[in-house]
Amino acid sequence: MENADASTIAGWFAGRLPDGWFTGAPEVTIEGDQIVVVGTVPEVELPSGASADAKAAAAKGRIQRFREYTRRERIWIAREAEGLFKKNVTWGAKSGDTRVTFTPGGSGRGDGEKTKEGASVTIGRWGRRRRGPGSRRWGFPGSVRYF
Repeated sequence: MENADASTIAGWFAGRLPDGWFTGAPEVTIEGDQIVVVGTVPEVELPSGASADAKAAAAKGRIQRFREYTRRERIWIAREAEGLFKKNVTWGAKSGDTRVTFTPGGSGRGDGEKTKEGASVTIGRWGRRRRGPGSRRWGFPGSVRYF
């Protein structure tokens, strides 16, 4: 499936994603070497007199909740898709007029990672991944540090 077209990939995601994540089929596009999956999450019901700022804040909160609660499953599905299609997967969600893209592992490939918070998560994960058993956490090459 390495040379699959956009409709094949969109069909795979439509069948693979759990029911209830999005209000309809996700929007799946191919941008260079990555697959972008953006789904619509339900809008928050606010009182009729709510301001535009309140609506935008509610939409961002709903998207953030979706991101946090589905993280583990999105990572799993992205790994499957990357193995099948040989393309990186970027996730996103939209609610009302608000659209945010993000990646499952914080690799910095999505628009959501361009924020200061996203960059710190990326740096933190990079540092964690490089430390293994027996590796030195601090110091310069050649320095000895006993813990």
